[in-house]
Amino acid sequence: DLLRHLNIERAGVQRAVRSAIPAEPQESAILAHLRTEPLHMDEIVRAAAMPSQSVSGLLAIMELKGLVRQTSPMHFVKA
Repeated sequence: DLLRHLNIERAGVQRAVRSAIPAEPQESAILAHLRTEPLHMDEIVRAAAMPSQSVSGLLAIMELKGLVRQTSPMHFVKA
């Protein structure tokens, strides 16, 4: 249960995805605004000055890569 709660069991999968999918410049722009405190997607959109559709898609890909984590609906932190 503890491993599942900490998402440690997915660490190997996330490393494989990170290496298979190259980093994008837009991802770096989003990561620059994320911290350990949850940030709502609308705030990320404003801070990154990007369309909401792009931010939404990038956040989904970044979550698969293990770069960000969704803490509650539409709230993200740097992983």
